[in-house]
Amino acid sequence: MKTSFFLTSALIIGSFFSIKAQDNAPISLQELWKSDTLLRTPESVLYDPKGKQLFVANINKMNVDNPDGDGFISILSTDGKIKNLKFTTGLNDPKGMGIIKKSLFVADLKDLVEIDLTSGAILKRHAAVGSVMLNDVSVSPKGEIFVSDSRGHKLYRYADGKLELFLDDPNLQGPNGVFAEKEHLIVASAGTGNLWKLDYDTKKFSSWAMTNKTADGILRHGDNYLISCWHGEVYCVKPDGKVWKLIDSKNPQVNTADFGFIPNKKTVLVPNFYKNTVTAYVIK
Repeated sequence: MKTSFFLTSALIIGSFFSIKAQDNAPISLQELWKSDTLLRTPESVLYDPKGKQLFVANINKMNVDNPDGDGFISILSTDGKIKNLKFTTGLNDPKGMGIIKKSLFVADLKDLVEIDLTSGAILKRHAAVGSVMLNDVSVSPKGEIFVSDSRGHKLYRYADGKLELFLDDPNLQGPNGVFAEKEHLIVASAGTGNLWKLDYDTKKFSSWAMTNKTADGILRHGDNYLISCWHGEVYCVKPDGKVWKLIDSKNPQVNTADFGFIPNKKTVLVPNFYKNTVTAYVIK
């Protein structure tokens, strides 16, 4: 069922100094470490709580139209040291990731790839029929996986071993980040920076807050949400939709892509894309 919800209002966000929290922001980010530059176009970071390690999805050379198989998954320690640069190889343009039981699931262009958490071997490729460029992944409290197709304006759902189309609607305006909560799915629009709240049953969605174009990753810290925008911004969003800018690194051209989070350390892990690094920040 398609919906026809359009953006009705926008929050105008001012420009602030690079890597500096907006005045009166409820939290701030303080840099902890930066990884080596051996990574190759890192797009996404995921914390593995059981292995106490970080998975990093490396796109390497971007090639949406002609899959090249040069993408790979790296493993980093929680202090940024590269433990295994090429844990999994043979991927195309890997981006968002999620873990269910003993498998790592990766959005890889037109497939949701299932990888063995221990060996790094590819177990299965679940084709997203009709997709253009899969982007983010989020595991719901029910154990479902939601996957965004940012260029195809689609959302896919993986459950019971099957990946199926969940919603096809251009009004999602380039769905990038997804974050599956119990009550709803949060979807970040890369086209506008709009944050949608989408009802699982009706598939209707409405505007919750506005960040900026290239909205990418979504994570939650207590009652606060953090949103990364690929071109170099990180925002804090309160439940009522009020927004603060925490990072602005557009002028130094340091990208802030689909980030990860270590809850017990309050550590945000930001892949810097073209800089070939991951930067860690502690929430203050």
